[in-house]
Amino acid sequence: MRKSLRFTITLIMIAGFLIPTILKAQWSSPVDISPSAISAGLNESMGTCIGVSGDTVHVVYADKHSTKNVIVYYTRSIDTGLTWSNPIAITSPTGYIYNPAIAVNGRNVHVVWRVIDTVTNKRTSWYKHSIDGGNTWGPNVFLDSTADWPAVTVSGANVYMANDVVTSISPFNSEIFFMRSTDNGLTWSPRKQLTFALGRSEDEAIFAQGSHVHMSWNDNRSGQFQILYKESKDYGVTWDSDVVVMPKTDYGTMVYTDGAHTDVIATGHPTSNHYQVLLVQSADTGATWASDMDLTNNDTANSYYYPDMVRNDSDLHVVFGSSIGAEYLHSGNGGKTWDPAFKFTGGSTFVAYTGCALHIICINAPHIYYLRNPTGNAGHCSSTSSINTLEAMNTVKISPNPFTTQTTIEFETNQKLNNTKLAIFDVLGHEVITTSFGIDNKVTIGRDHLSSGIYYYRIFQNGNLLTCGKLAVE
Repeated sequence: MRKSLRFTITLIMIAGFLIPTILKAQWSSPVDISPSAISAGLNESMGTCIGVSGDTVHVVYADKHSTKNVIVYYTRSIDTGLTWSNPIAITSPTGYIYNPAIAVNGRNVHVVWRVIDTVTNKRTSWYKHSIDGGNTWGPNVFLDSTADWPAVTVSGANVYMANDVVTSISPFNSEIFFMRSTDNGLTWSPRKQLTFALGRSEDEAIFAQGSHVHMSWNDNRSGQFQILYKESKDYGVTWDSDVVVMPKTDYGTMVYTDGAHTDVIATGHPTSNHYQVLLVQSADTGATWASDMDLTNNDTANSYYYPDMVRNDSDLHVVFGSSIGAEYLHSGNGGKTWDPAFKFTGGSTFVAYTGCALHIICINAPHIYYLRNPTGNAGHCSSTSSINTLEAMNTVKISPNPFTTQTTIEFETNQKLNNTKLAIFDVLGHEVITTSFGIDNKVTIGRDHLSSGIYYYRIFQNGNLLTCGKLAVE
């Protein structure tokens, strides 16, 4: 049986998991967020498995229970990755259900996946929606009876899904199709074909910002796989022409936009037979493109695959897998120069940010692991009294914990913490207690109406989140 909830307040080093680097001090030790997984997997780079909103980090992954039974699971952290909920299955317990992808906007969480009929090999695309931040989920929604490998993105109430369809077996041909919802996933448009070329157009990555929807994909219409790009400027109603943005032999792409900056990342063969991580950038929302840059320095000894990336102004955060493990790269000047790599054990990887903190998920078979850097996006912290300050101080004491009648939460510090409040939440994220710290930096709470179980606490000073964790009522 699965544990009711597992927490990661104290991040414990797993021996041999991390390769020491100069950035080791900032990054947490890896945390298993799929503790009961049998054979967990993530998507390829085109379909991200991590989404964020505020302090909440959402993750989906597939777990293979047998040769004909794969289930999509969902887990979340409501405290910027410090603690994680017990994963729940959000698809049926039977069926070959693979390659989930997630998109988040506020309390709306959108998930898509593909189902493969193991007898006929027929592929279908499905969708599921939570309107309350993952507390509860709506029904499974059937999207497309012929399409494979869906990707999803969201902007406001507009939700966009793209997938690819095998239109001919001999000669083999696949094309990319597109559907959109303008009412937060309640209804969906008929599918629209976006590519029209011989060969394979597939593994599309999409990203929406305002009225713009950006797409990159793998395409071998030229006789070799290249990365192509196209854009819609009117919420997916009409689309511009296809543009080759990476002319080398390329595969495994994703696209990300922040303001006028559009970045497409993929793996390719610059000058060797080993795939390298390549990045191509546009500073005018996809109108023109610079030449691609090799982020892995033409490493002729190793191959790299499935890169993912997010941008926050001039900060670029990149992760990818390789034949020698996973890596994280950072550029603070829009990609002109790059910091030394942070290396860790893992396969497919995804990255996201919330305020100051960076979040990485990766495969370390057979489980999904999470790593956190509380200051990795430090240039975008809202204030100096953020969660990272007191988290690093490690000064919170709870006694007793678990408790039966009352407990005291205390900051073991000589500094007076003015205007400091405590909020207690249940496992569904509902606030059940709010109170303030005294002049001795202590607060005592009674059991009152609380049922036995696990609760989260958050501590705020002047409205800023200082730190968070868990407590238990017996």
